[in-house]
Amino acid sequence: MKQIKRIFVTSSLVFALTGCHLISNTQKVEVKPPVDVTQPDDTGMIEMPPEIAKQTDWNSVLSPFISKLVSSSSLDSDNKLILISDIQNRSGDYFANNKIADALHQLMHKQNTFTVVDQQAIIQAKQSLGISADDKLVSRGKMIGLAKSMNANYVLFTTIYKVPSESTDADLAMELLSTKSGEILIRVASKDFPKPSDSNSNAQSKQIGDNQ
Repeated sequence: MKQIKRIFVTSSLVFALTGCHLISNTQKVEVKPPVDVTQPDDTGMIEMPPEIAKQTDWNSVLSPFISKLVSSSSLDSDNKLILISDIQNRSGDYFANNKIADALHQLMHKQNTFTVVDQQAIIQAKQSLGISADDKLVSRGKMIGLAKSMNANYVLFTTIYKVPSESTDADLAMELLSTKSGEILIRVASKDFPKPSDSNSNAQSKQIGDNQ
C-alpha cells in the first residue's frame, strides 16, 4: 500500500514539473491595435506646371544696335581691335550673360570695321588680372583696363535696363568706348529706335496736318 502511494506521489510530481516547463516555454503573443491604412486624399492638391523660361532671340534684339553703332563709327586709328565687355545688368532680373555675349560676338564678326578680341583670350586675360569669370561688378573702368592689357583700342560696353518679355521690348544701351581717353565715342540706346506704335502715331499726325 505504501509503495502504491509512493508511485502516485512520484507520478504527480513528474506531471507537475512537466506542466511548469511547458508553461515557461509558451511564447507571449503581443496584440497590436489595428492600423489605419487609408491613403490620404490628395484630390484637393493642384500640381503647378513646370515653369517655362522664355527664350529671347538676342541676335534679333542686338542686331539693330550693332548696325547703327558700326555705321556711325569714324575711326582714325589703325588699331581697330575691340573688346566686347561683360554685360552690365541694371534690370534687376536674371538673364544668361553668356547668351548675350555669344550673340554680340557673332554679330560683330559679321562686320568689317572692327577686329574682335577672341573670347578665349578674354578669359585668359581676366585670369591674369584676377577678374572672376562670372564677375557681377561690371564697370566701364574695369573693362577699359582689361582692354588695355590686351592692346585693344576700343570697348563695346552694353547695359541691359529691361529684359524683353511678351508685352514689352528690351531696354538697353550700347556704347563704343575709347581705351585711350576713356570717353564714350558713340552711344546707341533703345530710345533711338521708334516703336511701331510711335511710327503709326507720327504718320497719322502728319496726315491730319496735311489734310488741314
